[in-house]
Amino acid sequence: MIQINNRAMRIVPYTVVWFAAKPNLWGCLLKYYKQSKSSETVPGYRKEDFFTKIIDITVPVPAIEANFDKNTTYEIRRALKDGVSTVMGTDIKPFIDFYNAFAVTKGLKKINKEFYKYKPHLFISKAVYQDQDIVMHAYIRDHSSQRVRLLHSASLFRNENDSQLRAVTGRANRLLHFEDIRFFKQLGFKIYDLGGYAYNTSDAELLKINKFKDSFGGSLLQETDYLPISLTLLSFLKKTFRL
Repeated sequence: MIQINNRAMRIVPYTVVWFAAKPNLWGCLLKYYKQSKSSETVPGYRKEDFFTKIIDITVPVPAIEANFDKNTTYEIRRALKDGVSTVMGTDIKPFIDFYNAFAVTKGLKKINKEFYKYKPHLFISKAVYQDQDIVMHAYIRDHSSQRVRLLHSASLFRNENDSQLRAVTGRANRLLHFEDIRFFKQLGFKIYDLGGYAYNTSDAELLKINKFKDSFGGSLLQETDYLPISLTLLSFLKKTFRL
């Protein structure tokens, strides 16, 4: 279990609790439970289903790789032939800069300084091609449950119209996932969490992401997010009064 202290609207303190067995009834004012193993309705919380793809990394690496689809296995081998290298462990600041540049191209929300609160639990890896960082992954690590969870993935290249570089970047992303899996397995982690799955979606972009995650095999896991009533109320007030 991981606990991160935060503030809603920069005023109200609350704690994000990852991978808890079950929410604490008395935490309904100040604790937001992410990916809890519980599926029960708990008074004081708004319950939301959360789906993710996980890979059992306790088995030998060849058995993990055997569950990849053929194209993913080929792309990993091709990335190595392309000269893509991977680096396990890098600083937070370069990742934030890299991700935020990526977010601009995709219309996503940027990471802010709150991300530093995850520092004790963070691990960042990257793929490098021709001396350029082209893919980065940021994970949270829960040593108590021996689980690693992808928080953010970003890819960036200077020329969006360069189809060859786009292809290399796609292959590099697959290679980086594979090298991450091997690295975390060596450290003794048991579960590799791909960071969410858009269950029963009809959104074309989300379906594309689902397909990418499916290409690594694994299994679909249903967990629960519990949003405390205090944050639910704050969110409502913010939308109503545009605070």
